Amino acid sequence: MNMKKILLPIILLLLLMFQSCTTKKEMLYLQDLDSYANSNLNYVSTKIQPNDILKIDVGDINPLVAAPFNISAGTTGGQTSVEMMKLTGYLVTPQGNITMPILNEIKVGGLTPANAELKIKERLISEGYLVNPTVQVRVLNNKFTILGEVNSPGVIPFSEESISLLDAIGLAKDLTYSAVRKDIKLIREVDGKRLVYHVDLTTASWMSNPNFRIRQNDVIVVEPNKLKANSGGLIKDPIQVLGITASLLAVVLLIAQ
Repeated sequence: MNMKKILLPIILLLLLMFQSCTTKKEMLYLQDLDSYANSNLNYVSTKIQPNDILKIDVGDINPLVAAPFNISAGTTGGQTSVEMMKLTGYLVTPQGNITMPILNEIKVGGLTPANAELKIKERLISEGYLVNPTVQVRVLNNKFTILGEVNSPGVIPFSEESISLLDAIGLAKDLTYSAVRKDIKLIREVDGKRLVYHVDLTTASWMSNPNFRIRQNDVIVVEPNKLKANSGGLIKDPIQVLGITASLLAVVLLIAQ
């Protein structure tokens, strides 16, 4: 048996796989992070969207006066259930409206929670219901969707007004070995328009852009690298490919002896 004829295609295959393997430069996050140390942080308040579920608490020095403006949620073991609050909360209509007791319809879509608080408070005062009320508005169903090359894809809830992209990836148990880190897609709906952002995680330049903080209903898509895409998902990563190839090479050498 001609060893050269056997080994030549195997060597070529190995060279091809080494070229396809992900390099260290493509794998590391925030490689220029030191260049952005001590940079200013910018935050943009998120806006209330259709299908948001709001918890609105109205307070007053006299709780009995404010009680008619509040919806009571069920309790579980003496504590208020978040799921029950969602069921009894204010669902924002496609037109951006909610309906509160006594005040009836209020348009809150497109407002930040702080601005919605101010609008409700002004109506309570101007219509003579309360003199010095307090109003708190919170979105109960904050969530984002992350798909593709992460260890735990799916729909993930969060309680903050917004979280960082790195927080979102952490909640999804990090990117897989096969993920393309240079082009993370962030899909967002704003004022009836769909926006698409592209984020390069190998640099820290995006961290100063407030648009890259994850908001309610965002979708994150992580693409596979070429080797994973070409394998059709049968081979998990380059290390597995090399292991399989090494085993085949060992078998060929045994046969050739």
